[in-house]
Amino acid sequence: MSIMQAIVRQKYKEYRSRLLNKYFNKITIKPLMKYREIEIIEDILMNLRPDKCLEWGGGYSTLYFPLFLKNNSKWLSVEHDKDWAQKVRDMNRNPDVEIFNEQPDHMPWTDPNNDGSYDDLKSYIEYPSRFGKFDFILIDGRARKDCLIKALDLVSDRGVVVLHDANRKHYHEPLRLYDYQIMFENYRPKSHGLWIGSKRDIRDVLDVNRHRKLWEVYNNIARRINRIK
Repeated sequence: MSIMQAIVRQKYKEYRSRLLNKYFNKITIKPLMKYREIEIIEDILMNLRPDKCLEWGGGYSTLYFPLFLKNNSKWLSVEHDKDWAQKVRDMNRNPDVEIFNEQPDHMPWTDPNNDGSYDDLKSYIEYPSRFGKFDFILIDGRARKDCLIKALDLVSDRGVVVLHDANRKHYHEPLRLYDYQIMFENYRPKSHGLWIGSKRDIRDVLDVNRHRKLWEVYNNIARRINRIK
């Protein structure tokens, strides 16, 4: 499939989801991400074939991404919001998916970015340690900076860590701790973007060049549209 074909397919999926929601009140069970981000994670999961996965920040991603795992692979999600964690549990039908609720140790948040500090969310950050190593870790919840630091201890030697909303600069300090890393950024400074880190060469589980070309097309189109406006 060519780059332009991939873009057309992704945009079709996005607009279809919006229309179904707006006019038919039907929610597409998909992560709150752009499809170009979703497909990167899909490719990693299908190529990596992880045995055990961790997600900080539960949601529709908890229901969606396990569909791309091999049989009997485990997906553990840790969510800080009690009501939202229960809602995701009620929607889950996959016996290999577990959703845990670890409520904040302190509120309101004490960090300047309103993301939650380590002291605010210590239980949430430390909870996955009891399960050993993980082959795949998705960070898409609270205290992402501290979760990145913790993930370095929790990820297996062959594992991969993914940070969503990586465009936010205040998440970037811990990225230097990882031996291998790739950043997919776009024009939005406060949302979206994916960062991928590992102790192994990420190109073993992802066609990086192809996805970079696709993102560059998206970014060029966005820059031209913004210039016109």
